[in-house]
Amino acid sequence: NESARESALMLLVPIASASSASVQVSWTQTARLGEKVTLLEDQTPFVLSSGACDGCPDRAISVDSKQTFQTFEGFGGAFTQASAVNWRKLNATGQAELIRAYFADPADGGLGYTLCRVPINSCDFSPESYTFDDVEGDVALEHFDSTVQKDVDLGMIDMILAAEAAVEARGESHGVRGLKLKLLASPWSPPAWMKLPMKGVYGDPGEGIRTMTGSAKPFGLDPDYQASWANYFGKWLAAYKARGVDSLWAVTVQNEPEASPGWESCLWTPEYMAKFVAEHLGPTLKATHPEIKIFGFDHNKDHVAEWADGLYKNKTAADYFTGVAVHWYGGLNTDNLDGTHALAPDKFLLATEACNCPGVIYEAEAAAEWWQRAEHLGMDILQDLLHWSVGWIDWNLILDTTGGPNHLGNRCDANLIADPHEKKKTGDSVVVQASYHYLGHFSRYLPRGSVRIGVNDTVEQEKPPGKGDLKNSQPMVFTPCEGSPLQSFSLDSGGMLTVAGTHFCLDVSAYGKGPRVDVYSCAHSPNQKWERRDAPSCPAGGQGTPACSLLVSPSTDKCLTRVTTSGAAIGLDAGSKYTVAQALPCIAGGDPSQTFSLKFGDAGGFPLSFPIRSLPTPGGSGEGERELCAGPYIAREPEFASLAFATPGGGVSVVAMNRGDKPLTFSLIDVEAGLGAERLTVPPHSISSLVLPPLDEETSAGPAPSPGLMAVPPDSRAAASEGVGEEAPGETAIRGALATAAAALAAFAVSAALRRRRHGRGGLQAVQQGEDRPMDRPYVIWSQEERAAAGSPRDA
Repeated sequence: NESARESALMLLVPIASASSASVQVSWTQTARLGEKVTLLEDQTPFVLSSGACDGCPDRAISVDSKQTFQTFEGFGGAFTQASAVNWRKLNATGQAELIRAYFADPADGGLGYTLCRVPINSCDFSPESYTFDDVEGDVALEHFDSTVQKDVDLGMIDMILAAEAAVEARGESHGVRGLKLKLLASPWSPPAWMKLPMKGVYGDPGEGIRTMTGSAKPFGLDPDYQASWANYFGKWLAAYKARGVDSLWAVTVQNEPEASPGWESCLWTPEYMAKFVAEHLGPTLKATHPEIKIFGFDHNKDHVAEWADGLYKNKTAADYFTGVAVHWYGGLNTDNLDGTHALAPDKFLLATEACNCPGVIYEAEAAAEWWQRAEHLGMDILQDLLHWSVGWIDWNLILDTTGGPNHLGNRCDANLIADPHEKKKTGDSVVVQASYHYLGHFSRYLPRGSVRIGVNDTVEQEKPPGKGDLKNSQPMVFTPCEGSPLQSFSLDSGGMLTVAGTHFCLDVSAYGKGPRVDVYSCAHSPNQKWERRDAPSCPAGGQGTPACSLLVSPSTDKCLTRVTTSGAAIGLDAGSKYTVAQALPCIAGGDPSQTFSLKFGDAGGFPLSFPIRSLPTPGGSGEGERELCAGPYIAREPEFASLAFATPGGGVSVVAMNRGDKPLTFSLIDVEAGLGAERLTVPPHSISSLVLPPLDEETSAGPAPSPGLMAVPPDSRAAASEGVGEEAPGETAIRGALATAAAALAAFAVSAALRRRRHGRGGLQAVQQGEDRPMDRPYVIWSQEERAAAGSPRDA
């Protein structure tokens, strides 16, 4: 099994013939039924039994513990400056409640967070821009503020320490020995004096300006200050440790290296980032903080595969990279995640930022949109985990009622909203958003150390976008020509340019001001009228035919233009790039960006059915040319999806999400146990978490399996780096031995948990609480008393 070989462990377990057996499944649901909302509400348990699904319908979720994939690190959010400021505004009771809500054990009503993020220097969600060394030319960083006083004053350190204490207390009280928070640190920008000057921008006196809130292109860090910037990382880590923060786990090289949207930023190329890590950051952290892992990229999933390829091509850098981090703003892009994993199966994929913008939406003001925001986050989590992410980190832990503070007005939503003066009249100083409960369906049931297992989900078959998905104000974009009905248009005698067979017209936005071009219900308004004109400059044979055309909006005298630009131009994330359609002044003499072929390969179709096809340009396959076709951008996510993880407690957690408008009925099948249940129904707009307990010999559908055969991955750096300080000469061999032992114990623990699921001990309570109580002493032979208490001879 290829997926098993690529995971942290491999189990080879025979499937036995079915016999009479059953287990009880507990489940929890969050749903919105009209005006009625249920939040993390326990449902009536149901039974999986042998033979129940011999004639089950095709719609089913089948889980298979024999197929194992990535091991999970945890969920969490970001200790931004804005989060700390809002936490500080709460009274002592409110502060403690927020820490409990996020970091307490699920049995105590918390989300069980274990993996969080913190900015290095300021970010946009900060009251102001700042660094810890603003002395220009301080190459040796002699003036670095080793007290990180600004972060202390804002409350970031206190908030992190409170979270650390809560996680450690949770581990002690619930029998999860050594449980600690893991903290990922990310810079938005180096100090301005370390950056290259930007020339020709507002405020440039002529020689360029250096600023945190902008970046030179194609990269912003001055090559002369690479060593200083790498040392800055080391000093920041040391300063946080000196403040008592002992959860530091990893860094990313740069937050969003493809974007410079007006707040703290620094552009990078994959090659420059790899060189910096290979020659500066990697060696520096290895010498000063060898336990700290390094992640590359840390931006949207639409470009993660090409970045991973660029980073890993530098073999020296690849040895330092633990993996790459991704953000959610560019869409699900699951193929890119799979492709990135295939490039380097031993590397991590980690989701590090997601939030809904702009502003905050409240249930009392817009209930449907309030719920949709939670659904978008939920589907992003589910798809990221299905496609190799080892963790998922939300953005701000808490914001104010306007979605801030943000020193550039880039306000967004959060799971918890601070309202100490109760402006929203909810009766509480903290407003809990629907997204908090959606996150709980994952974080409460998938504790650290859980292993994704196989799922065959046939409940809903994914369909490609079609004409029925058209809506007003969907932007026109150019994508590879694929003969889709959405890439076919017609031009009638009145000048209406429609998606063929629909009543949606190409519309110059803002009543003709543009430049954006959308699809909109045809109203025969001037900004929806178009003319085909011969292009001034055409390839041989194309002149005077639809094969070489301009599309002109006569009311504005502007031409349809193909433009590659930021996603912000069509209402998407500023860090993403799209080739979009815009209405721009026609270029005298013609230009390839405004010249299109309005014919199919058979030279027919115009004016009744034709593409808007760009002329061949360099960059494609075959002849080295690529053609793009216009079509509406339809952001369509799956309406139903599910995943399953084997948990350290020995059970299996299944999360199923229905974003559709109709209830869905399906069967749940445990392939390995030979058990099933049919006619399970989930309501529309709901998410459910189901817990399958460990199976003992008497309730399993077959004989106990042979001991699992474990494959320890060759790359055990993740295990080796935990808690290891600076190396002295001769320690390398010791570290290698410790790495092997740690990796073997980790693999043994999870495989034993999978075996416990079939043998029992621990039970449903341990699974629900995320505990690993049965494995407190994984290397000790059980006594006769323990064996008797477990009730199964195979447990010995």
